Amino acid sequence: MSRLIYIASICFLCLACKSVYYNTFYNAKQHYNIAELKRLESENPGSRITPATYRALYQRAIVKASIVLKYFPDSKWFDDSLLLIGKASYWRADYAEALTKFQELQKLFPQSELIPETRYWQGLALWAMNRTNEARTTFSLFNKKNDPELYGLSNLALAEMEASQGNREDAIISYKTLLETLDKKHKLRARAWQGVGNNLLELNRYDDALEAYENVLKSKPDTRTNFETRVKIGETLERQQKYDEALDTYQQILKIKRLRIYEAEIRLKQALIYQLKDQVETAEEIYSDVGKKYPRSEYSAAAFYRLGLIEQKSRKNLEKAKELFEKAVREDRNSDEGQLALQRQKDLVALERYTAQAEKVEDPQKALGPLFDLAELYLFNLGEPDSALSIYQRVLTLTDTTDLAPKVRYAIGLIYADSLKNETAAREHFQLLLNQYPNTPYAISARTRLNQKHADDDLAETRFLEAENLIAEGTPARDIAPIYRQIADEYPNSLFAPKALFALAWTYENDLDQREQAKTIYEQVQTRYPLTQYGKIATDKLKGKFLDPPPEPSDSTQTQPSDTPPDTTRSDTTDTDISKLRTQKTPVPKPAFKPDVIIGGGIMEAVDADEEPQIVEEIEPEYPEEARADGKPATVILRLLILKNGSVGEVHVTSGPELFHSAAVEAVQQYTFEPGIHEDAPRDMWIDISIYFEPPE
Repeated sequence: MSRLIYIASICFLCLACKSVYYNTFYNAKQHYNIAELKRLESENPGSRITPATYRALYQRAIVKASIVLKYFPDSKWFDDSLLLIGKASYWRADYAEALTKFQELQKLFPQSELIPETRYWQGLALWAMNRTNEARTTFSLFNKKNDPELYGLSNLALAEMEASQGNREDAIISYKTLLETLDKKHKLRARAWQGVGNNLLELNRYDDALEAYENVLKSKPDTRTNFETRVKIGETLERQQKYDEALDTYQQILKIKRLRIYEAEIRLKQALIYQLKDQVETAEEIYSDVGKKYPRSEYSAAAFYRLGLIEQKSRKNLEKAKELFEKAVREDRNSDEGQLALQRQKDLVALERYTAQAEKVEDPQKALGPLFDLAELYLFNLGEPDSALSIYQRVLTLTDTTDLAPKVRYAIGLIYADSLKNETAAREHFQLLLNQYPNTPYAISARTRLNQKHADDDLAETRFLEAENLIAEGTPARDIAPIYRQIADEYPNSLFAPKALFALAWTYENDLDQREQAKTIYEQVQTRYPLTQYGKIATDKLKGKFLDPPPEPSDSTQTQPSDTPPDTTRSDTTDTDISKLRTQKTPVPKPAFKPDVIIGGGIMEAVDADEEPQIVEEIEPEYPEEARADGKPATVILRLLILKNGSVGEVHVTSGPELFHSAAVEAVQQYTFEPGIHEDAPRDMWIDISIYFEPPE
């Protein structure tokens, strides 16, 4: 009897152990399934589920499955756990970890029935890591007869890879090849036809794209694919300027019961078409309705942002525009339109600042900096090329004798060419640039725009490099000087002409000690190339006393006669590039073909830096007691001087309710930053930031 009890106990313990590690894997799988549901739900309109939410659930699944790997290495669910961890890591965007798990499974369990699925996921991970060639190889391993489902998914992935890399024609061929292998009722047909349509649309083959989209709808797609396809039909009609047909298409979507969850998105698309038809009031009605019907959402943020654009661009009502942008930020700060609205707020603050700076200076030349900033703000940030053009033309009247002139002329040409589509005016300005400022870097781009070849630059550069190489080899300076002269005389309109002429003057001054000759050539540099870096430095030298005789040498040093070949080894530097030579009396400029013009002078703006300051630590602002009665959210925009040590220097309030000013300033004064970087060094610079106050619950 006791023997039977002992055997029964052993059996019970074995079953209990199996139950433990099965339950552990089962729990991991449950967490994974919940994470999958949340991820899919996050794609629904108006969903408040963020990636952080479902990634945390995937992490729980990973933790549970890792227990199986650690404590139950002989479990039959070991390979299942590896695959689950790999898939969960993939959805957490931890592609390297995912790939490791997929590779471990294939190495440890080469006979596992999970190998085909694992290879498919391995291909996805490789693709996500931009290892596309390896991904292609992996996806190509599947056989239709042995793995029909994974064969279809892998070939769909191959087609989508071609599309993602911009290989439109190859993608269409891949999608159509896949369609030929799928049964008439296969669930992947809709996605394959959708891929065909999307790539045809990108190729502007509109009628073919519409035919492909109709095939999607005939393939009984899921709800999301159905919606996306109908939207693409509407967008295709928009591109064909068939606005009424596009409106009808969007209206049909609203009549389909299962697609009504996308109503807000469709209404926003309808409003945009009404704007294209110049029916602005109808568009505004729709935006206002969406803003009221879907509060605190990405859709209300988009609606108020677009209302703000109408006030800014169409009505030039900047105060009203700022109010609407602020409202968009409050609706959904983290949405795309919320972020765009936040940037618009900053842009309008900068607009007011630059305008005030330009108007308050008495000397027109001192207005150049803010005017230039204003023009660039209109062009690049606010999307108002006409306003930018007007200011650039005003700047041009003030810059004929400054180094800004070619840059302004080029900017005007670009606006005519790219924004206003006036090719005749663009070519006129590019040609004027070439005629007036042939030795500037903008001339190169202008020639490209005009499809003009300019061999002089290449020839001049070759000769200049030849001279520099001879110097490095120890060739006497008197033998180098004729090469510099030849470059300046034979290629006067090349970028290397001012550089070579300056090098010639420098050689006469410093190597040959013929200072009167050097003066004559510096005057030529000043006269011929006044807008280049070399022209400006030559002007400065001519104001100085470089013609004064050098100080008497000490007893241990003998003055070298001018008719004696000088020592051409330059003891002050081993770099023979004229742009890097340094002497006590002759600071050598940067290359003329890489001007470094700081417009306006003073402390730079962060937007002009190579790297803007980044917040390292921020302090949550205190909601002011005196504002609690109203309990409204508020945004305060501040202008900060970020010092090169990362601390906050000056703080200025530029907009926002006065009740919140002190709290906002107090908060930002405790911020720390990674300093802004320009030309590989930390710099003091101005930035604009916004502080958002959420009313306490």
